[in-house]
Amino acid sequence: MSKCTLTDRVSKRYRCRVKECRFRAMVGTQKQLARMTGINRTTISALENDRLFLSSPYALLIADALGCGLGDLYAKRDDRAEA
Repeated sequence: MSKCTLTDRVSKRYRCRVKECRFRAMVGTQKQLARMTGINRTTISALENDRLFLSSPYALLIADALGCGLGDLYAKRDDRAEA
């Protein structure tokens, strides 16, 4: 049985909604969000495309920049779609 970290377990249950929140806040490009947060644009791309799970420090910076809540940045995955 393989070792599953807490981050692995959480990332299987939740997905990142940075892109939706960015559009809702009318921040047109990843580059603009990168400038607003100090997070590398390629990291923002990885977050938006589900290649990297949104960690707490990044979530705090992004939520502050977009004027949204932390809960807005995450959505629970549909368990039926995973089966």
